[in-house]
Amino acid sequence: MIKINKVGIIESGDNYGYQVKIIDDSENTGGCLVLTSKNFDDPSSEAFDDWVQNRTELVSYVEEANWVIKWSE
Repeated sequence: MIKINKVGIIESGDNYGYQVKIIDDSENTGGCLVLTSKNFDDPSSEAFDDWVQNRTELVSYVEEANWVIKWSE
């Protein structure tokens, strides 16, 4: 299950070892932001963002990246 507004660790797939956070941006763009970083707590850490149009595309995005994510509580 993909969790929204929670930080997770990518345990396998593309970007292995990175943190990931999905942000619901439906009020502004109708979609979701996909944020990845080596460490969200470190402002100088390498980070990337992407956008998907809707939840269906979000699921496809995660599947295509072969991500297994361990989500924080």
